[in-house]
Amino acid sequence: MTGGKRAAARIVTDEAALAEIEQRRKQREGRVLRLARAQLQRASAEIVELRPRDARWFCLQVMSGFDFVVEKLFADCGVEVLAPRDKVTLVRRGKKIERERAYFGGYVLARFVPSPEAFDGIRKQKGIFGIVAGANGYLVVRDEEVRRFQRLAPGAVSRMPTDKSIVEGSEAVIAYGPFAEMKCVVMAVKWSREARVRVRIVYDGNPFEIADMPLAFLRKL
Repeated sequence: MTGGKRAAARIVTDEAALAEIEQRRKQREGRVLRLARAQLQRASAEIVELRPRDARWFCLQVMSGFDFVVEKLFADCGVEVLAPRDKVTLVRRGKKIERERAYFGGYVLARFVPSPEAFDGIRKQKGIFGIVAGANGYLVVRDEEVRRFQRLAPGAVSRMPTDKSIVEGSEAVIAYGPFAEMKCVVMAVKWSREARVRVRIVYDGNPFEIADMPLAFLRKL
């Protein structure tokens, strides 16, 4: 066999191997999605349609960087979900890059009819730490707060006024989002084109942190 024929044969072999790998990946993803759909069935929008008055928005705590991954999985499984986000423009090596950034990093909202089966199915999904709760039960997010996020136009947060007197150690109230009207302590402030903060909240006896959110969402006490 000549060198050219051997090279051609290798290409065919490589392409066949890659095709087989891709097929296995799709089969694996198919199995994962089918399992997730079965686990999330009791949290699906189909149940919400049957019992709309019983449906509530809950706040899910997710692994860092999994906001949009969890959102896609839940949407693919028929669960009403929202990872509130904004579009931001960054400059890297002289080039403008547009990307999406979560308003509340590490938290995703899901609307479903509460039941032990629904909560259990959600906890089983990859990337989910848990559901925000306190001593007396789960945090329920008001519909009007979700609608406020849905009405925010891209880039709106960067145009909001910020209180520059808010610094590390400041006590404040969160004005937007699933934690609206909750008191918090500012753990760190990152000043940039859009100032961001890390805050600590105590909800119904349960302390937790929001690692990354806009400073514009805070109102100083």
